[in-house]
Amino acid sequence: MTRTRLVWSAGVALALVALVLAILVANALPLGYDSRAYWLAARHLIDGAPVFPAPDATLGARDEFHYLPIVALPFVATLPLPIGAFVWVWLAVQLALAIAIGIAIIRTLPASLRPWAAAGYVFFLPTVLEVTLGNLDLVSLALALLAWHWRTRRNASAVALAAAVGIKFLPAILLPFYLAAGRVGIVARAVAVGIVGLLVTLPLVWQPTLDYIALIPRYADTAWVRIIVQRDEPPLLATIFWSDAFPLVLALAALALAIVAGRMARREPERETEWHHLALALSPYLSPFGFIWTTFLITTLPLFAVALARAWALDGPRRAIALALLALCWFLLQLVQLHDLMPILWHLVGVLGLVAISLALLLNRSLSLARWTRSSRVNRSSLDRSQSG
Repeated sequence: MTRTRLVWSAGVALALVALVLAILVANALPLGYDSRAYWLAARHLIDGAPVFPAPDATLGARDEFHYLPIVALPFVATLPLPIGAFVWVWLAVQLALAIAIGIAIIRTLPASLRPWAAAGYVFFLPTVLEVTLGNLDLVSLALALLAWHWRTRRNASAVALAAAVGIKFLPAILLPFYLAAGRVGIVARAVAVGIVGLLVTLPLVWQPTLDYIALIPRYADTAWVRIIVQRDEPPLLATIFWSDAFPLVLALAALALAIVAGRMARREPERETEWHHLALALSPYLSPFGFIWTTFLITTLPLFAVALARAWALDGPRRAIALALLALCWFLLQLVQLHDLMPILWHLVGVLGLVAISLALLLNRSLSLARWTRSSRVNRSSLDRSQSG
């Protein structure tokens, strides 16, 4: 058996183990914990009942809907199903999306590396949580990736981008990225599509929209999230993480990096997808409390694939070091412990580590190309001088 075949076979075995572990973890989680809220929101719309909690109610109760009212409208089609059946249907949708996204980002890798990447993808805890609980992060991520895939077709890309941000504000960080990358037309069309969509559906969701607007100041405040997650240990991290300044600093840093990535995408069109995925990985840190939700970390998956391909292209010790560091970042994003902020810190370290490694690999490539270009120019100049002599 060749070395390449051996590496591939070991990866396949690991992927099968990862699949078993993912199923075991999923079985320990409450199926449809989040997705139930979408069916109930649609039911409330049809019945004329309040979709959102009262302005003075405690936020974060189970089955609570936290999205734009327009997001509940497609789920009206699922109301003929009992809520229990809907949960299973939505699980199937989530699994299909997870498989489609996995294929899209893993197929770009070298063949011998794909089973190993599949193992890391299947047993990526944020994905397991996302699929089992039934959140909308995966839908938003799929639409964001589709918008970028369609970037040369501005109308189609704009519709997908508007839907991605409208369903979940998570990928909103891509708007400044697109602008910095020179794709102003897509952003302008996406904004127009979003406005038209809201205006067209407004008569159907007039009162829920007013209720949602009334709750926006409370949604933007991290206090209600702190009550839900009950993470106040250790006290030093609690003081920092739950301060008013920390999420603002984090959001500004993420925004600045997204703009830099956009500028680099404009300068290096041959690597614009890598820069896009880097900006996408920063998505959890733009919202006031995005850093606290584990499922948001699925936005790092495309960047993991990019960094993995770059690391694999290295040779000798550099490849081993890069792969080990990426594995460490992946591991840090797996850590979970209730009522403790340390895993949230490790998640932040893991994401920033992934971004730093990706930057190093991208810049290393840029420097190598620059050196090769200068060398080619010198060789051509020497050849011209020799021929003229």
